[in-house]
Amino acid sequence: MIRQTGDNIISSLGFTTRENYEAVKAGRSGIVRHANRMGMREPFMASLIDSEWLDDCFAAICDREDEYTPLEKAAILSIYDAAAPTGIDLSGTRTLFLLATTKGNVHLLDGNERRPHPDAAYLWYSARRIAGFFGIRNTSPVISNACISGACAQIESLRQLETGRYDCAVVTGVDMLSKFIISGFLSFKALSSGICRPFDIAHDGLNLGEAAATIIYERTDNTTATGITLIRGDICNDANHISAPSRTGEGCFFALQSVTKDLDTNNIAFINAHGTATIYNDRMEAVAIARAGLDGIPVNGLKGCFGHTLGAAGVLESVISSHALAERIILPTQGFTTRDADSTLQIVDQTDCTEKTYFIKILSGFGGCNAALLFHSSPQETDESGTHRHFRPCIRLYEPESNTLYVHKYCRIADGCASVNGQPVFDGKEAGNGNFLTSLYRSLKTNYPKFFKMDHLSKLGFLASELIFGEDALRFTPRRDIAVICFNRSSSLDTDRAYQDIIRCDEDYFPGPSVFVYTLPNIVTAEIAIRNKIYGETSFHVCERFDATQIAVTANRVFRNENVRYALVAWVEYLGGRYETLMLLIGSVPSETVFSSEKLMELYNDKQHKKYG
Repeated sequence: MIRQTGDNIISSLGFTTRENYEAVKAGRSGIVRHANRMGMREPFMASLIDSEWLDDCFAAICDREDEYTPLEKAAILSIYDAAAPTGIDLSGTRTLFLLATTKGNVHLLDGNERRPHPDAAYLWYSARRIAGFFGIRNTSPVISNACISGACAQIESLRQLETGRYDCAVVTGVDMLSKFIISGFLSFKALSSGICRPFDIAHDGLNLGEAAATIIYERTDNTTATGITLIRGDICNDANHISAPSRTGEGCFFALQSVTKDLDTNNIAFINAHGTATIYNDRMEAVAIARAGLDGIPVNGLKGCFGHTLGAAGVLESVISSHALAERIILPTQGFTTRDADSTLQIVDQTDCTEKTYFIKILSGFGGCNAALLFHSSPQETDESGTHRHFRPCIRLYEPESNTLYVHKYCRIADGCASVNGQPVFDGKEAGNGNFLTSLYRSLKTNYPKFFKMDHLSKLGFLASELIFGEDALRFTPRRDIAVICFNRSSSLDTDRAYQDIIRCDEDYFPGPSVFVYTLPNIVTAEIAIRNKIYGETSFHVCERFDATQIAVTANRVFRNENVRYALVAWVEYLGGRYETLMLLIGSVPSETVFSSEKLMELYNDKQHKKYG
């Protein structure tokens, strides 16, 4: 069993979970109007962390504060507070750290702030700095999967802990606002001029927020242990559009269906929804919940208190909801007064009591990604002072997983050459066209006009998937049994720089949604899912370098999802005109080649491909 043993939230409402939780119970919101902030030319509504208080609190635990960015300080403080009462040795060999963030230190691209290190804008660098502060030895690749990143990190921690390799996992979600992020959401006309109103008939847009939130999960073999348990989670794609929610709520419906399988839904206390207060998101969630037969269950949302905290939302909102369930209450939805006439949802508008012991957390994000988490609460034992007693997990030796995965096909694109299963299929040098990706696209005789709207990273991943699938029967038929898992070093930094150039000068300031949406690296997985009608799991991970072991471990964990039979696993990198990808179709269905980290490294270093290139 995987249980929460420590948590923390840092937001505009406070620097501890207790402060934040009590503020929500009291009906407070941290969203206020800001003018002349972050270089924005117009006022905006947002929930911002008190930067002076952040610096003061960090200075109390570290005398090298100039070496860390605000995002890193917030994450470190959150972990510090979450771990303090648990007694966990964060530097132990059986502790894992997972960081979830949407844009990390993207504000450093504007050049207005000194970079503490040349690599400070890379997501993997932030993870290394945060983990290094505590001496954490084991870090998972950074999860950057748009707004569901925090939920994905919790699902990954569940999978890793269930193997027995680790005893505890520190899951931190963090994002800070900047002109880069705010202008992007403005370009979508998605921001409200007032405090957002989730699921209300008058909902007209979202508010953004800053937060760092941490949950510490521990594994126990004690089936009678008390507290909050993460039972299961699932990730599904809409396979519909890179920025618009599915009108049928396909991905959210599939995720809800998966986490409620074999569960008596009469014992679900509430569903904590994504609830951004944008018309299309709220309607999509309403449709998905109704399709799953859950529209009789109370639904609440927390965006009216914290705003949309991006990659931190999944962790923050899970923490608040967990404490509410432990207290056997259902929190109201701040900003909601009147239900949309088309909705059948039972939106909670005032605090209510419950004796039920489960809740569901759902999130959705750009790239058609959706996630659902199922939590359970049992009474917690307390000591004489009334303080909750944290359990300690049973220790057991790591047992290798028995399932064997196989490589069905692989392709390599690098050095002006594309090869499939080690055989060259395109030589860009002979094509006589300076644009290698366009030349490769035309050589495949693919008719997909959307290709020319993609950023370079998405084009690269898309072309690799075309080479993998070809005329294979796996494609174009709606499927849930295929996952798309991508990795790289630079996230979407190439497109980030292009977007930063657009917003850099007031004279040329014209942010557009068509560029901004591609500043999310997981859009490459969406383009593949949309093209091939893949409704399974899609996610994006960031590593410091090509790490065959990390990639193989993460890919292997995906098959703990019983719906997955195949996975497209890819290292896909594009930065400053340099590109490379290695994509494999792996599966639980037997083939000649066994998938392993050694095999992955062998294919990455394919001398035959380098000979062609």
